[in-house]
This record gives sequence, C-alpha cells and structure tokens, in this order.
Amino acid sequence: MKIYANTDVGLTRKINEDDFLVLQNENDDLLAMVCDGIGGAAAGEVASAIAVNTFRSAFLNVESFENDGQALSWIRETMDKANDRIYQQSMLSRRERGMGTTCVGVLITHQHSYIFNVGDSRLYAQYSDGLIQMTEDHSVIAQLIKEGKITAEEAKHHAQKNTLTNALGVWHVYRVDTNKIDEDYKRLLICSDGLHGYVEYEKICEVLSQKSTLEQKGDRLLSLSLQAGGYDNCTIILLEKEGM
Repeated sequence: MKIYANTDVGLTRKINEDDFLVLQNENDDLLAMVCDGIGGAAAGEVASAIAVNTFRSAFLNVESFENDGQALSWIRETMDKANDRIYQQSMLSRRERGMGTTCVGVLITHQHSYIFNVGDSRLYAQYSDGLIQMTEDHSVIAQLIKEGKITAEEAKHHAQKNTLTNALGVWHVYRVDTNKIDEDYKRLLICSDGLHGYVEYEKICEVLSQKSTLEQKGDRLLSLSLQAGGYDNCTIILLEKEGM
C-alpha cells in the first residue's frame, strides 16, 4: 500500500486543530484516521490529539482481528474510550469545556477493510466506476439535504454550514457509523472538511484520476484548499494499492 499523509493550518487559522494517524502494527494491519478538533478557543486541538493517541495505543496493543465482529467491536470500544477521555478532560478545565472532534478512518486487516465515522470529516473510495463518498456527514446541512429541505447548491451558503449534529467528546452519548467496504478500490481518500468543504467534488475526482504520483496528487489537493482561501485546517490521507 502506498501512503500519503499531510496537514496544513491554512491561511486564516493560527492553530491546526486537525490531527491524523497512519500506523501499521505487528500483524501488518493498517489504521489510518483523520480527526478535526472543534470548539475553537475550547481546545479542539486537545480533543483531536486525545482521539488519535487513544487509537494509537489501542492499535499497537491489539492481538489480532480474526473476523468482522472483532474488528468492528474494537473500533466501537476504542471510540468509546476516546469519547470518555475527551469528555472527562473537558470537565477539568473551563477553557477546554465543550471541546470535541470528528473522527473518520479505515482499519485494513488481512481479510477486509472497515471504515468508521463520527462528524463531518470524510472517507472516499475510488473504484473503477468513480469516486464514492463512503461516509455520511453528521451535520445539520446533511440532514436538511437528506430531508429534501435544501439543495446541495443551497447548502454551500447556508448559515448552518458548519454545524455538527454529532461529535466525539462533546456528549456522553454519540453516534459512530461503521461499515465493511468492498475490497476492489484503487484508492482511499480520508480528509477533513478543509478539503471537501472548499474544493469541489469534481475537482477532487480530476486530481485523483491524473497520471501522477500519489504525493503529487496529495500535494495538489492541499494546494487547491489553499487556493480556495485556506479558511480552515486541511488534512489529507491517501492510500493507494500497489500497481495503480
């Protein structure tokens, strides 16, 4: 598997509240994830770091994933630990109260690929027939579009464009989506909304379909987020199967 991972603070933010992880364990399982901290002054960067560190520790200490049930249970249990740790930390400091983070990623074992998501960071899979958004945004905008109350075009300028309905660490109760995906993908793109919120889907598809190296593709996507104004932190992980 070829791997690209990078993050950029953007042009308007002073702190990068995004964090990411790409890690292989002793069993050659691969974990890749992006977390976008929320809360601004309420220490979003602390929340995203706690989530990443919780998954890192758990992944390096897991014995093996023998089946779907074990893999999906591990994801949910680790997410629960991260949620509890962020919430508990937020109660210790007034500055950090209310902090939280998105969390999206993939666990690739010898058998299968499992994706997970909390919030509005995204995972896309590029198959032979195109690039597919594999995760559902947990946001007010996504819910309004789903209910047919606004169009995708109207969503771009909606007042609640950045309002989440679900996040890690903000509440005791949260929602995590987990799925096993088809293995015949060419590439996976994991990103914060600093990319998908400002760079058009068609442009992302165009970049990923170009005859260039994985690093060139990733750098180009980061560059496009800056060209769009660099209004948010942007984090990108690209995973590409050998021979693509």
